Amino acid sequence: MSFKSRVVFLTVMIMITNLIFAAKPLERIANELGVQGENLFNEGKYKESAESFKEAILKYNEAVNKDGIPMDLSKVDTWWFYAYQAYLNDRNFEHAVEALNKRIEINPDSYDLIKDKALIYRKYLDQPMEAINILINFNKGNRNFEVEKKIGKYYADLDNFENALVWYKKAYELKKDATVIKNIASLNIKLKRNSEAIQAYENFIETNPGESDLAKTYKNMGALYEELENQEKAIEYYEKSNQLRYDNRLTLLLISKSYEIGMYDKSLEYIDLLLSNRPENDDAIYYRAMIRYEREELEAAKADFEELLSNTKYKSLAQGYIKSIESE
Repeated sequence: MSFKSRVVFLTVMIMITNLIFAAKPLERIANELGVQGENLFNEGKYKESAESFKEAILKYNEAVNKDGIPMDLSKVDTWWFYAYQAYLNDRNFEHAVEALNKRIEINPDSYDLIKDKALIYRKYLDQPMEAINILINFNKGNRNFEVEKKIGKYYADLDNFENALVWYKKAYELKKDATVIKNIASLNIKLKRNSEAIQAYENFIETNPGESDLAKTYKNMGALYEELENQEKAIEYYEKSNQLRYDNRLTLLLISKSYEIGMYDKSLEYIDLLLSNRPENDDAIYYRAMIRYEREELEAAKADFEELLSNTKYKSLAQGYIKSIESE
C-alpha cells in the first residue's frame, strides 16, 4: 500500500472512530440519567436522586427541541414523580411542591396531585390556609364532592366551624352522604344549634338512604342525643340502628344505657339478645346479675356472680356481692 493510500486509510479510520465515539444522543443521556436517579434512590441518596431525575428531564427536553424526537409526557411525568418522591424522603418539601407543580402542568385535572400538594402545605409547611386556597382554586373550574368535603375538614381542623359548615353543606349538595351529614350535625352542635343538628339527620333520612347508611345514621343520632343528655332518645335510635344491622358492641351499649336509667326490662331484653349471639358474654352476665340483685332475686343473682369469678375484670366485685348475699 502506497504512502498516500495509507494516509487516506488512516484518515477514514479516524473519521469512523470519531463517529463511533461521538457524543451520545441526548435522549440516551436522558435515559441513563433516569436510570442513575433510580439507582441513587434505591441507595437512599435522595437529594442526588432528585437532581439526577431533574437533569434527565432537562436533557430529554433538549432532545425534543434539538433532535426532534417526539415528546413522551408519560416519561417526563414518571421522572417528576420519582423526583417528588426523592424530595419527600429528603424532607425538602419546597422542592417537592415544585416537582408536584410540574406534574400538575401535565395532569391539570388530577385531584390526587392537588390533594397531595394541599397536604404538604398543611402538614409540612404549616400553611393551612394556603392548603385550603389550593383546594378552592381547583374546585372553581369543576365542583368536586371530595374536594369540598376536604375543604370542610381543613376548616374544621382550624376550629373555623362556620366555614367548615359552609363547605360540608356544599359537598352535601353534590352527594347525599351519611358521613358528611354526620359532620354537618356535629358542627351544628359545636355552634350550639342543636335543633339544626337533629334536622340535618332527619332531612337525610327523608332521602331514603340505603340500609347501611340508615343504620349508621340512626347510630349517629343516638350518639347525638346522648351528647344532649337525652338518654331515652339515644336508646331509641341506637335500637333502630341495631334492628337494621345487629352489632354486639351496640347491643352492650344498649344494655348499659337502659340499665343506667332504670329500664331493667328493656336491659334484660338486650341481655338476652346479646347472649343469643355471644353466649357466656361476661358483660351481659354482669348486668343481668346486677338487675337480679337490685330486684332481690338473690339466688339467681348469686348464680350469675359465680359465673364471673373467673373473669379478672369482675372477680373482686362478684366476690363482694356473693358474700353480701350469703350474709343475708
